[in-house]
Amino acid sequence: MKEHPPEEAARFGWRETAQSVAGIALAAALVVFGLPWVAETTWPQIAAQLRLVGPGSALGMAALLLAGLYCYTHTMIASLPGLTHLRALMVNAAGSMVSNLLPGGGAVGVALTYVMFRSWGHLRRAISTSILVLTVWNILARLALPVLGALFVLLGPVQAPRPVLVAAALAAGIGVLVLGFFAGTVFSERVAREVGGALGTLASPLARRFPQLADLDHFVADQRARVEAIVRRSSLRLSLGLAGMFGFLFVLYVVASRSVGLELGLAALFAAYAFRQFLTVVAITPGGLGVTEVGTVGILVAFGGDPSAAAAAALLYAVFTHLLEVPLGAVALLAWWAGRRRRARTEVS
Repeated sequence: MKEHPPEEAARFGWRETAQSVAGIALAAALVVFGLPWVAETTWPQIAAQLRLVGPGSALGMAALLLAGLYCYTHTMIASLPGLTHLRALMVNAAGSMVSNLLPGGGAVGVALTYVMFRSWGHLRRAISTSILVLTVWNILARLALPVLGALFVLLGPVQAPRPVLVAAALAAGIGVLVLGFFAGTVFSERVAREVGGALGTLASPLARRFPQLADLDHFVADQRARVEAIVRRSSLRLSLGLAGMFGFLFVLYVVASRSVGLELGLAALFAAYAFRQFLTVVAITPGGLGVTEVGTVGILVAFGGDPSAAAAAALLYAVFTHLLEVPLGAVALLAWWAGRRRRARTEVS
């Protein structure tokens, strides 16, 4: 299947602006009305918990966020040899900014990543493979985390009501099945061939209208082979980078919870954190904002957490992992654009 570079998808027009405004409005509504409703608390009570956060805790959480972002640069470099840590940070920050502003912004973020990588001279084929590897590795990680979180609820010291235990068991079972499917597609040529054949059969009625779908099975096999080559060479660095990022973000989650007076055990906090990471893939709102906060507050309260402190913890964590990434991404995007203009002037002169 012929590759179609997504440079055009990086453009931000009126339609994307309307989607962004609608998505942010929905996220705001979920936070403003859904957060206190699910937690059965009020905004004055949530604000009182947020006032407990001191400047030292805020600076510590900012440092933990930056440490997590730096860890992820190792994963990015493993997927695209020749990439530097600074450029990986710039791409990650800019892509995260777009994802946090647009519902389904991941697609625009991918296009922006492609354009930035191309501006630094990386080959198209290497870039598309890198993006695919990063996508697969992130999906696998975000599927594995809820499985671990569910196991903490089922087997660990977490005191949870029966409905939560049943939901955890179902989540663990479904997560293992989906995780096995993705892993099998990546690491097994036979599974990839069968998946490609099934997709090709399903897409065959559309092949006349969309000719690029005619060889979908070959496309899946080719992509799997390219991903496997990167994984065999750099699987350890890919995994350690992601583990470091999620590890630092979990510590940030714990610090945020303790800063607002949420006194739950680490096992309960990890289960809620793992569930939250899974919810970030829900593209109803930009970056899952609002959906993740309401969902995890319900989990924290079910585990016995103070409602006001649980809502404050969810909100504080979102400030650092959603809102703070927007100015960081804007700075990264401006720095890249200025560097591109500078190189263009140098080439002309």
